[in-house]
Amino acid sequence: MSILNRLLNQCKRPSGAFGRVIARGMNRAHSPLTRWALGHIEVKSETIALDVGCGGGKTIDRLARMAVNGWVAGLDYSDESVLVSRRKNARHIHKGRVEICHASVSSIPYEDSTFDLVTAVETFYFWPTPASDLAEVRRVLKPGGDLLIACTMYKGGKHDRRNRRFVGEIDMTYLSVDEFQELLAGVGFDHVRVIVDSDKGWICATARKTT
Repeated sequence: MSILNRLLNQCKRPSGAFGRVIARGMNRAHSPLTRWALGHIEVKSETIALDVGCGGGKTIDRLARMAVNGWVAGLDYSDESVLVSRRKNARHIHKGRVEICHASVSSIPYEDSTFDLVTAVETFYFWPTPASDLAEVRRVLKPGGDLLIACTMYKGGKHDRRNRRFVGEIDMTYLSVDEFQELLAGVGFDHVRVIVDSDKGWICATARKTT
């Protein structure tokens, strides 16, 4: 197993002491992308949100500060990420405004039509079954609820050569703009938009569950 393969596997599912370092590093590394992506949706003060693959917990903290009268949940299938994320959001958790659980996107432990917003920052690549996982996300969204996926990798973008090397090392979902649109629409989402920042090589997809 190459060093790159080991590093990518830690990004996919942080484990051990080094995994906790990776999870904390995600907070800093993903912050500019998150800020940019959140600018393409509306987060109301009363929004009830779920962050899928919450990593180090910075996106949860950001959402909780925006949805001051709402509630934010996070999930991750890495024990280390859940630990780091809970520490990052300890104050919100103490106030009952945040909950973070150990779970997979393939089986989200919340009832149908629970959330106004679901976010996924730098995690979609690693979902085991993208179409059925998106259907599971759609299940927990309320009618009128929004999905936001943000990534620093997309097919045909600025860093395509580097990205293809990553995909060659580890099983990842690597999509073009058109493929993002087709996948989201095929699962039943409406109002699908895919926005790119070609200078940075960033992509975000927004979609709505209308019924």
